Amino acid sequence: MHSSRLQIRTSKVSMAGFSLVELMVAMGLSLLLLAGVVAIFSSSRIAYESTDQLSRVQETGRFALDQLSRHIRSAGFSGCSRQPTAVASALNADTTATLEYAFMDSPPVLGYDSSGSGTWAPALHPGIQGLAPDANSDVLVVRGARLDVVPMQLSQDMVADDGITLDATGALVVKSAGSANGIQPGAGNVLMAYSCEAVSFFFANAAANQLMRPISDSTVPGNVTNSTSYAFLKAAEVVPVETVVYYVKPASVPAPPGMNSLWRKVGAAIPEELVQGVEQMQIEYGIDLQGDRVVDEYRPAAADVNWDRVVSVRIAMLVSSVQEYGTDRDERTYQLLGTEVPPPRDRRLRDVFTTTIGIRNRVRIE
Repeated sequence: MHSSRLQIRTSKVSMAGFSLVELMVAMGLSLLLLAGVVAIFSSSRIAYESTDQLSRVQETGRFALDQLSRHIRSAGFSGCSRQPTAVASALNADTTATLEYAFMDSPPVLGYDSSGSGTWAPALHPGIQGLAPDANSDVLVVRGARLDVVPMQLSQDMVADDGITLDATGALVVKSAGSANGIQPGAGNVLMAYSCEAVSFFFANAAANQLMRPISDSTVPGNVTNSTSYAFLKAAEVVPVETVVYYVKPASVPAPPGMNSLWRKVGAAIPEELVQGVEQMQIEYGIDLQGDRVVDEYRPAAADVNWDRVVSVRIAMLVSSVQEYGTDRDERTYQLLGTEVPPPRDRRLRDVFTTTIGIRNRVRIE
């Protein structure tokens, strides 16, 4: 009898639930664990977003400098590691020419230094002014052989061409001509013929495998003579020449308001937006004062720059993230080759990218 009662009581005790105190302790511990998980998740998300934004800034800076470097290194390329002894041009020296032809007779690298007030030194070419570059950034002009075409080779020695004007049938006979080599048949093209001894710039039309050099007053830029001033021999090369302008200006829609981009205009093509987030660009030019192909000093374009003596280019860019991030405002002052950029006071991440690029045909490589 007593044994049965004891069994019943034991069974009732084993079926009893948690007390209110136990439930409150369990809920408190759960909340602490949940708070820890949320804190870890939030911290991980912040770290990820910060790393992602910084990676995008670094990618933008590297890409922008890489694009500039490709054209600067090959500026004035003439086929040999040494400079040719003879350089000639048959082109009209017309300063009113359209932008894609305006610099064909100029040194391979030219620059314009921004004053920050909408003026540049030297004064911008009208064609560049029409591109509406940012008032706080410098402008760079590079002339050189087109990088996306294969040079054509002369398949025979030229007819004697020692500077005496030839008639309209005088031509350079090449192994191939046409759109595959960047030459449009029947259209005007600025070309460069070169060997290790001479370089000649001229305006030509393509017909079959001949590059005709007519004198033209109606087609810009035209030639003042159809002579190349040098009798190039078989296997000398001919390649199209282009002018490339790099500049900074406001980004296209749908970029956030106030965002700048690096832009480029190649020849007669429509300007292209290379990458967003390049806020400002400053440039200095390495001058060879001794004639030994070694940089003696760097100067901005507004200084007394002998462009024929420029052997390298130094570039600094201020690059920002496209989107604002976090809650902290950027209160830092940035230095770009001596140019001070005041604190932006927004929530974008920023970094300064600087590089020095040697002009392959001009600088001496130790």
